[in-house]
Amino acid sequence: MAVKFGTLDFYKAMADELNNDPEWAEKGKNLSYTMVYNYLAPVEGSFFVEFDHGKVVEVRDASTADSEGANFVITGSSDVWRGVFEKKINPTVALTRGQLRVRGKMAQLLKNMAAFQHVIVAMTRVDFE
Repeated sequence: MAVKFGTLDFYKAMADELNNDPEWAEKGKNLSYTMVYNYLAPVEGSFFVEFDHGKVVEVRDASTADSEGANFVITGSSDVWRGVFEKKINPTVALTRGQLRVRGKMAQLLKNMAAFQHVIVAMTRVDFE
C-alpha cells in the first residue's frame, strides 16, 4: 500500500523496510544515532528517526529539541528528497551541490557511509505517492 510522500507514514514504512532487512541488521549493527530529516517547501515537515544497532527503534515528527540534539540533521527541499527517493537524484551529488545539507559529525558519516547509503536505498523501496 502506498504511503504519502513527506509524511510520518513514509518514515514508518522506511523503518519497517529496514527492520525486516537482514543486510541492514549487519550493516547497521555498530551504529546508534539519531537523525532528523527536514523537508523544505513545497512539502514541509521534520521527522525524527532513532537507529540502534541495526534496528530503527523510534520514528516520530521531530520537535525543535530533536533538531537541536540529533546526531545528524539532513535538510533539503521536498523536491530534492522526492528526486532522491525516486532515484532521479544521486544523494551524494545532492550533498556536494548543497541541495541536501548535513549537520553532524562528518567523520562519523563518512566512516559509516555504506550503512547510511543503505538507509537511502531502503527509502527508495518504500511505495509512495
